[in-house]
Parts: sequence; structure tokens; C-alpha cells
Amino acid sequence: MTIKIRGFEHVSWAAPDIEPGATILKLFGLVPTGYEEIHDQSVTSNYFEAPGTDVRFEVIRPWGDDSHLHRYLQSRGGGLHHVCFQVEDLDDACRQVKEAGLELVGNTFADSRGRHAFIHPKSTGGVLIGMIELHPGTPTTMIPEKGE
Repeated sequence: MTIKIRGFEHVSWAAPDIEPGATILKLFGLVPTGYEEIHDQSVTSNYFEAPGTDVRFEVIRPWGDDSHLHRYLQSRGGGLHHVCFQVEDLDDACRQVKEAGLELVGNTFADSRGRHAFIHPKSTGGVLIGMIELHPGTPTTMIPEKGE
């Protein structure tokens, strides 16, 4: 059995501040599309998308003194944090990950777009992989179509 994905969701960039990420992403034509404090994860996310494409980035920053991202940035510095896939059924995907002998990290959590879970980088050869099941009715892009 394989995990059913709907597509590639986003690449996440960990940083202590929104710059220089925002400037670099704008250089490649990505535009800011939203901002969110994700209290369950103690992070702030700024979202960027390239109009007319399926390219989506988020720049995540620590939110609050107890954010796990402080430790991450201190030990690894800023840069690629994770890649995320849209999955059809997060509970089923998590079950399959465990049955395959892989380790999930942390608990599932929700933000404005959907429910998330992460596969531990020890299980994947060093890459933190996120999975998101979008909330019903959530658009796949945050950039409104022309005329909306």
C-alpha cells in the first residue's frame, strides 16, 4: 500500500527573521500570501506563492521563548526545514508510516490550512517530511483566481 498524495504542498525555510528570505523569494517572483501564528508549534509562518504555478514556500520563525525552532536554529542555522506533501487521509498516512517502521515526530496539529504530521528525519535519511490533509474547502492556492 502507498500513501495517497494530492500533490506537493510547500517547502519550509527556517529563519530567525523574515529577511533575507522574503527578499530572495520575491526575486523569484513569489508573492506574500499570508501570515499565521501556529501556537501548537510555537512558530510564525509567512507564506509565499508564485502566481500561476504550484510553487509555495513558507518562512517559519520562532514564536515565543519556548519554540523548538530556537534550538533548531542554534544547532543548524537557518535554511531548509522541511518539505510537505498534501495527503488524502492524514490518519491513514500516519498509520502507514508507522507500519513501515518509520518514526513520526511530535503530535499532529492543525493550522488554518489543515492537519499536519511530520516524519522524523532519522527515518528518512535526514529530511524532515511533512504531511498535510487540507481542511474541507481549503483552496490549493492562496492566490485568488482572476475575477475573485
